[in-house]
Amino acid sequence: MRDLERVGGFLDQVLRRLGMPDPVDLQRLVEQWEDLAGEPWGSRTQPAGLTAGELVVEVDDGSIATLLTYQRQDLIDRLQRRLGSPMVTSIKIRVARHKKAP
Repeated sequence: MRDLERVGGFLDQVLRRLGMPDPVDLQRLVEQWEDLAGEPWGSRTQPAGLTAGELVVEVDDGSIATLLTYQRQDLIDRLQRRLGSPMVTSIKIRVARHKKAP
């Protein structure tokens, strides 16, 4: 079992160096997004990726993207307070592409 523990610790170090978040923290961010982000963002956005502190947030339309652009720092501050860490240091906003019905 010790070999597995050493490999696990080594993998954690490599993932951190590559800018990947702790899997437990990432799971919490995804599963508790609505509560962590708060309103209005919790119900209007979704986390879509996180690398080296940059959180990709997906929105349904351009108007929400515009609003979030102006309040991006407020959301970053809220996430840092709620997560208890600077896991999210910047936000990239992406408008979701929905498939059109035939």
